Amino acid sequence: MKHITNTCIIALMIFNISCEDAWYQKVDPLIDVAEDRELKDRDDLPFLTKGILVNLMYVHAELASASDLLSDQIEFSQTVNNATFTSYDQIDGRGRVDLNDDGAQYDDNYSCAGNYAANGRFRKHSDLLIETVSALDASNATMDDTAAFYTGYLAGGLSRAFYATYFALTDDGDPGSPIDDSPMISTADMFADARSKYLAAVPYANDAEKRILHSLIGKTYLLEENWADAATHLSQGMAAGDAPMQSLYSQQYTNNYYQQMGVGRTQGIVAYRFLDYIAADPLEANRLPFVEAETSGDQRHVQTKYADASSPINVISWQENHLMLAEVSLRGASVAVTPLDAVNAVRAEHGLAALENVDLDVVYVERDKELWCTGNRASDQSRWNRWHNTTNVGTAVEETIYGEWKYLSISLYEKNNNPNI
Repeated sequence: MKHITNTCIIALMIFNISCEDAWYQKVDPLIDVAEDRELKDRDDLPFLTKGILVNLMYVHAELASASDLLSDQIEFSQTVNNATFTSYDQIDGRGRVDLNDDGAQYDDNYSCAGNYAANGRFRKHSDLLIETVSALDASNATMDDTAAFYTGYLAGGLSRAFYATYFALTDDGDPGSPIDDSPMISTADMFADARSKYLAAVPYANDAEKRILHSLIGKTYLLEENWADAATHLSQGMAAGDAPMQSLYSQQYTNNYYQQMGVGRTQGIVAYRFLDYIAADPLEANRLPFVEAETSGDQRHVQTKYADASSPINVISWQENHLMLAEVSLRGASVAVTPLDAVNAVRAEHGLAALENVDLDVVYVERDKELWCTGNRASDQSRWNRWHNTTNVGTAVEETIYGEWKYLSISLYEKNNNPNI
């Protein structure tokens, strides 16, 4: 009898559902999802603008830290407790697994693929913001329009500069990336596109923001080794005392240097030469803080530059601008500050003694220290032609690197689904 009763109840429920055409409309709409086409009004601009900054947060720390791991600045060793991610192991010395592996098969590496997808979203949403605000009636423009134009163009430039700086299609190829199923866009074209976005942001920027934009433009020229044009923009760039442009983090979405290459979890560790820097000058600890990590082998250390999950990361700073000015001056460009004064101004911020002489080798080392854990090291190694061929240098697990990768891989998904590459 019980089974018969249950069967009747179920049948009645099915009958009621089938007869009620609109029953599903009683469900409340989603409150945390909005389609792009629904966000086209001026009232939506603050939300969309903040969304771009969230996208920057998503991509910057993980992309910069992955590049630093690929460089000789951060290392990975499974002798360190909690260091288990295969994706990090692969990035630190692409292709060292054996003599025949050049690292070219790591395009499905999670850190590469995830960072590539995140930068793609950052680029897309930046361009969509510009498209949205441009479609509004300019005669009714507000400060929200100005902020949207500035942020959209700034982020559009950054996303393209990230493509040009960090990604390549093959281990022996030039950096760059496709966009929207395009053919490969070369570094030169991608940096030119980035500069066009930065310049488009200038009319919407205040004086401090204009200096940030000029520093970012100057950096693209520096990475292309165009010293004269770099000098022109860096001379209009950030001045001593300017607040850095930063990507911001929180306890809910953490800085990846802290979370995976810091005290949050010690997967990425400090290269031994940073200990040598402090041994040579203990005051260097002011800008190179680290603590011991738990290991089963050689004693290793982990950075505490980012001591908290919410620690921000500099995208660009006046200190970086000064070091770029010193470099372009030493390479023959004309700027108002001497290389010695530029470098010593940066050192003074950390209580370090002034240097008596500065050359390109000194600038290279100063950049290694000052821009530690900001995603600048791999491009410096490439520009100076000083790529490393070992990882975990000076330890019992030192390994030779056989791969030629100096950039992160364009993802396997992109390669499989883009007919033009």
